[in-house]
Amino acid sequence: MNARGRVGLIVATVVLSAVIGYILADLLLPEDAPGMQGDSGVLLAAKSVLTTVNTGLCIVLIAGYLRLYSEVRSRFTLGLLFMTFALLIYAATSNPVIHALWGYCLAGLGPFTMIPDIFAAAALATLLHLSES
Repeated sequence: MNARGRVGLIVATVVLSAVIGYILADLLLPEDAPGMQGDSGVLLAAKSVLTTVNTGLCIVLIAGYLRLYSEVRSRFTLGLLFMTFALLIYAATSNPVIHALWGYCLAGLGPFTMIPDIFAAAALATLLHLSES
């Protein structure tokens, strides 16, 4: 796949993941629950969108690293695969939609609930950029 096609795939993944995250948040997350203050419902929905986007980016990275590992078979690429898989598990388990499906709900953390996910998104964007270089 050429560079333009890869960029298109990444953009499509981000947009599709964001839409899926928003729909799931709208359907499954409570707007008001005990302990929620102010804009907590909006922040949980934003966290859901962000972690779903991170999950999509991890899947794109894992697919690229699997392709690279099948060609090169280096320990470094295998390490990148394991690290990206760990980020995938982090993104999936930190999604408030998953918490809601299991009967739990984050509440009262305010904007601090998204800070780790913002840094994870920055790390994933950096890995994607380096993978495309």
